[in-house]
Amino acid sequence: MRFHRILFPTDFSPAAARMAPYAREIAQRFHAQVTVLHAFDLVPAYAVPPHFAGEWEIGSLAAPLTPQFQERRQELELRLQEFANREFAGLAHSARVEDGDAAAVIEWIAQEEASDVIIMPTTGHGRFRRMLLGSITTKVLHDLACPVLTSAHQLHSATGAAGYGSILCAIEINREAYDILDAASFLAGAYGARLCVVHVESVPAVPNGEQGATESIRHAFQEALNGCAAAGVEASVRVLDASVPEGIRRTAIEEGADLIVVGRGHQRGTFSRLWSPLYRIICESPCSVLSV
Repeated sequence: MRFHRILFPTDFSPAAARMAPYAREIAQRFHAQVTVLHAFDLVPAYAVPPHFAGEWEIGSLAAPLTPQFQERRQELELRLQEFANREFAGLAHSARVEDGDAAAVIEWIAQEEASDVIIMPTTGHGRFRRMLLGSITTKVLHDLACPVLTSAHQLHSATGAAGYGSILCAIEINREAYDILDAASFLAGAYGARLCVVHVESVPAVPNGEQGATESIRHAFQEALNGCAAAGVEASVRVLDASVPEGIRRTAIEEGADLIVVGRGHQRGTFSRLWSPLYRIICESPCSVLSV
């Protein structure tokens, strides 16, 4: 886990503005470069996805912008530069306005700049927004392997903007578990935070062997956490019998977590069991979620 280059997409919404302090805090702590990005998503007649003549070499747009669109684009460039200078004053940063669909532009810039993390809000709208992620966030989570730090739809506090004191690492029993644990351990060490590793397994109530299986899981993760203790990280393990989203949400509240770290499966080329409820985990989380 490293944070040398941060990609911060913004649509100038209040939700995006509330995420800026999170990006600023991480950039300050890790001396990272921040790219503030806005996608100029043109009307369908002008929407031409970026194409590449070579490796990440941008070809020209097939249709030129009208004077009206050029003026609007220039206004956005000025607005974005002012936003970046205000939110990331004193930090290494740049501002980019690129043409095209927002999710495609984010993917393109993340790969071109080898971004280490994308920091963006969820942008669900309407009556059921707490149950939905915005389409752009959904595409980014699904299509990109880059870690993504995102927030619940309504941030009731800016805890993460001041650092993290309690980190919850939600993992399952697979080869990716130790990669996720490494990322959470790194952050816990960097912030001097408490770390709680939780494994949620929904199983029917049974017999005698269940308690033994739970203890075996706890013991396996406790062994993996020995290195954390040696590094001075306070760590604990919890194994729950519950639905995945609800178990993670409840544990985050009980632990006073201000960051949840969870995997998406991209590192292994296949999606993990946590992938299917990932949207619910993010939507119902009481704090920010870093999915890696």
